[in-house]
Amino acid sequence: MAAKKRVRKISPANLEIMKIVWEKGQVTISDVVAAVNAKRKNRVRRTTVQVQMNRLEEYGWLKHTEEGRTFVYSAVVEKQKTRKEILEDIKIRVFGGSRTELVKCLIEDADVKPEEIRELRELLKNM
Repeated sequence: MAAKKRVRKISPANLEIMKIVWEKGQVTISDVVAAVNAKRKNRVRRTTVQVQMNRLEEYGWLKHTEEGRTFVYSAVVEKQKTRKEILEDIKIRVFGGSRTELVKCLIEDADVKPEEIRELRELLKNM
């Protein structure tokens, strides 16, 4: 039986790119450069984004198709799966594996809105 291909962990810079891909669905390098630079004071060069996207493809996060001379990228790894993996890593490393401690940390020191509390109660009730 073949071993399951393991997707590498994602850096903050690469996560920034993946958020853009997840939001837009399909992107070119130019799309990503424009979106990244719209959020930053210090502009990122196209070659920097291109290298990161090539690595994301090597790591199994992205795939591309060619439209003429343009590469069009899309996500291989789902946004929700990534969120779960990041939270699971934090839960283990920071909270000793405790979901309760993770959730307590998220809500104890935060300005939790009443509608969020209602949503959380409803979620717990339905579990």
